[in-house]
Amino acid sequence: MVAKAFAMLDKDGSGEVSIKDIIGIYDVSRNPEFLEFRKTKEEILKDFLSNFEGARGDRNGSITKVEFWDYYTDLSTCLPSEEYFVRMMESTWQCPEDDFSPATQQTVGHLLREVKSRVFQLARQDP
Repeated sequence: MVAKAFAMLDKDGSGEVSIKDIIGIYDVSRNPEFLEFRKTKEEILKDFLSNFEGARGDRNGSITKVEFWDYYTDLSTCLPSEEYFVRMMESTWQCPEDDFSPATQQTVGHLLREVKSRVFQLARQDP
């Protein structure tokens, strides 16, 4: 889940998540510091990223895979179960644990019903 979330965030595939990667994902428009003109959008985004650097991060404004992994390794020790961790990651980053998510299942089910219907229609038309 951590690797999947990181890959989703690392838009340019550089191996690091930077402000450029998250600028379209993280909305600062309701952040009190932004609304009160105490911080710029870039400052808020940099602060957001620095949260993931943890105690071992270098505070350079971007997150490496190792820093991201360390952050979630540390966080996971405080959570009640692996299932809880997976659900938290799914909710936070909108990435399902498996690629066969409920939405995918629904789409595949719909397509199967459509194919069966068309095959049945063709079979009725064929003398």
